[in-house]
Amino acid sequence: MQRKISPFSDYAIRGGLEGFVNKLKSGLEITIAFIGGSVTVGAGASGEDHTSYRSLICEYLKRKFPQIAFNFINAGIGGTDSTFGAYRLKSQIFQELEIDLLFVEFAVNDSGNRTESIRAMEGIVRHSRRLHPMIDIIYLYTPIKTAIELFKVNGITQENIYNHEEVAVYYQLPSVNIAKQIYRLIEADELVWHDLSSDDVHPNDVGHVLYAHYVEAFLEKALSTRSSVIPHRPALPSPMDIHCYEYADLVSPRAVIHAEGWEIVEGWMVEATCNWTPPADVYVGNEAGASFHFEFHGTAFGLSMLAGMDTGSIDFSLDGGEYQSIQLFDEYCLAFYRPKIVLLADSLSRNHHTVDIRISREKDEASTGYAVRILNLLINQ
Repeated sequence: MQRKISPFSDYAIRGGLEGFVNKLKSGLEITIAFIGGSVTVGAGASGEDHTSYRSLICEYLKRKFPQIAFNFINAGIGGTDSTFGAYRLKSQIFQELEIDLLFVEFAVNDSGNRTESIRAMEGIVRHSRRLHPMIDIIYLYTPIKTAIELFKVNGITQENIYNHEEVAVYYQLPSVNIAKQIYRLIEADELVWHDLSSDDVHPNDVGHVLYAHYVEAFLEKALSTRSSVIPHRPALPSPMDIHCYEYADLVSPRAVIHAEGWEIVEGWMVEATCNWTPPADVYVGNEAGASFHFEFHGTAFGLSMLAGMDTGSIDFSLDGGEYQSIQLFDEYCLAFYRPKIVLLADSLSRNHHTVDIRISREKDEASTGYAVRILNLLINQ
């Protein structure tokens, strides 16, 4: 059944940036974090930390508030979606500093699956607000070339934006629909996609300037809405999805106790890489039949890994059930090693569970080996 699309403006202030505005008034040090995919990293820009939309927004804020000492965190990882973002939020953003403002950008990288996106995007909100109740969160929706025709024909954007917007509306979060602005300009023949990008996703310097311009326009409006000081925020409402990744975290594979054929390799390096920079500590099984047993408490379990030319497949059993097989090798493995996640179990009861994993004897014929290199275990407690 086709979803009924409700129109919304190119940016929505909603609950605004009350916490951020109050922190600005205080004159204290402020920390701003960006989480997203390659667009947030700065892919396509001539300088990731100089001409990307992220760096341009940072410069804008420093110019606008020269009296404030800002800290900026870049937690973008190319080729990753909001699910991985939810799982790495705690360890890669909230590890040390109190975050005052969080930009979230996954409208290009998510798969279009509503359940997955809502569980992840809602998880990011609830996890952030539990750790830092006064944090403000802004959703950013960036464009993709393949959605241009969809907009021209039906006036709608990619499905991810509507999925994310459901969460933004429910939690009254601000959102900036950069994609809609770009699609409208292209439809009016005021802009050609290749003017702002050399591929389907990544903006060049011109594109990054446009993206930053739209975010800055939103900030000018939102920051001019000066509210009275709010001592605290209301408690979080009940979740949209009880299985959202509110308690998601990365767990070191060193926590595995019962294993055969696996070892920790520190400082593993390889030349052909994408979206990560060697070295990395990995938990490696190289031979078919290598296995390990793990026990956890939570609603979901998965693996974060480095997948490449010699990546194999795995079989897994949950709570002593029948083994299921998952092929980890894909078309991108032919060219380089990159971060990849796979969720083996989701929507579980929030109880004690066991998982048994072994490297399968069956593998993709294009793979040169059976290797599985795990960076972290993914657990939503």
